[in-house]
Order: sequence, then structure tokens, then C-alpha cells
Amino acid sequence: MADMKKSIAARIKEAREWKGLTQVYMAKTLNVARQTYLDLETGKTEPKVRLLSEIATLTERPLTWFIYGDQGLEIIESEYKPEIETLLRHFSRLPNVARSAILEQSIQMAEFMADYTYTLTKKN
Repeated sequence: MADMKKSIAARIKEAREWKGLTQVYMAKTLNVARQTYLDLETGKTEPKVRLLSEIATLTERPLTWFIYGDQGLEIIESEYKPEIETLLRHFSRLPNVARSAILEQSIQMAEFMADYTYTLTKKN
């Protein structure tokens, strides 16, 4: 888990540098303190999904890239490519407030389904 935290932090920094953005710009745009943003890039703090989604938008990197890197992204995109393209097309047309609401509801639904599936498989 600590390795994943470090990987996400490194990708946040890599994406920002790739886009040519400063840490100050990122902090201001994300509406967080500069130190909070620095903590994200060093791995001291793990970003919430909403914040990671905003970072993905600012840096023009896919959200999944921050978690899985290039290799995982290829696997996920190849398996679900049509669905991901459709989802991203619609998602990109939404205002940030709607994106946040959808992400929050999706996370809650995924948690519910994971718990429900676990309960079903535990009974069998």
C-alpha cells in the first residue's frame, strides 16, 4: 500500500511537470494550501478521488494513469475501451460540480456492490 502511495505521488509530480505547471499554480487551482499540495507530491498525504480527478483534468492525464501507470492503463483501456471512451466523452462535458457528484455517488455504489458481492460469496 505504501508503494502505491509513493507511485501516485510520483505520477502527480510527473504529470504536473509534463504539463509545465508550477506547484503554486496547482495549489491555487485546486484550492488547497501549497503545503497540502507538496504533501501530495511527496506521498505524505494520499489524495482523495475528487482531488485526484481534478489533478487529472488539470494535467490532461487519465485518472486511471495515476493509479495503474502506463501498463495498467493499457490493460484497463483495452478491456473496457468503448465504455471508457463513452464515459469520458460524457464526463468531460459536465461542470466540475456534476463531476464531483457523479464520482461521489459512483464510489458509494462501488463500495456497496463490493460489500454486497463479498456477502454473497461468503454465504456460499
